[in-house]
Amino acid sequence: MEKTIRVSVRSVYGRETVYPACPDALRFAQLTGCKTLTSEALRIIESLGYSVAVETPAILRRAA
Repeated sequence: MEKTIRVSVRSVYGRETVYPACPDALRFAQLTGCKTLTSEALRIIESLGYSVAVETPAILRRAA
């Protein structure tokens, strides 16, 4: 069984910030006491056997 957490990356004031996008990722963020995950936290999460999947935002299209 492969353990994967999902995150989303957003640009906040020109800086890329990683937000949890699934319940397990949210729990890891809560453990760190933050709303986001740092690159160090992601390295530790991966060392625990989790893989990190980055969600891409859907492109909104208007009907012509």
